[in-house]
Amino acid sequence: MTNINPIRFGVAGNQYLKHESKEDLTKTSDKQAKQTPEAQKELESSAILGYLAAQNTDIMPSKTKKTVDVSKYVTPEQSSRIAEFMKGFESDFNEASNIALQEFPDLSQGAADTLALAFINSRYE
Repeated sequence: MTNINPIRFGVAGNQYLKHESKEDLTKTSDKQAKQTPEAQKELESSAILGYLAAQNTDIMPSKTKKTVDVSKYVTPEQSSRIAEFMKGFESDFNEASNIALQEFPDLSQGAADTLALAFINSRYE
């Protein structure tokens, strides 16, 4: 194992290990003391939470319904093939979900759907 060369990583001398003198410490404490009361004013928690809530507006769902023009991305043949595939997938999914509910009567609809999806995914592995 070789030694680490500190110059290679930009560490030379004591540039990162500077010691502050007493004069430096008093200058920084004077700067902190000279701040105006407005700068040191504490904010109420409701103002902070309101600000944070306003920053998350992009997460809110949109009120307008956006549509996608499929013809820009696929040909009519591809569109019809995808539609037929989805009809088959939905019928297989519903059939597997109903079978799960018949086999396990105490199962919730969400759990049955999860089992149906796991069954369909296992076919393609």
